[in-house]
Amino acid sequence: MTNRVELAVEAAAKALHETVRRQHQLRWELMTERWRADMRDYVRPCVLATLKVADTLSPQPRRPTVPSRISLRARG
Repeated sequence: MTNRVELAVEAAAKALHETVRRQHQLRWELMTERWRADMRDYVRPCVLATLKVADTLSPQPRRPTVPSRISLRARG
């Protein structure tokens, strides 16, 4: 898997855990590695599907462009 996928899986697993945990449960950083691995495995299919759709809609991110001074002068 790519670093992009792993970062997205980690973020999704942490977000899910923090969203659904009860007040007395441990925060993500204090959970066991086994718990975190299970959460990553749980969210991985959703993350992969989301990234696939995102890549289909926008295969390459567009870099913002700043209008040059020449084009601004031409506009008047």
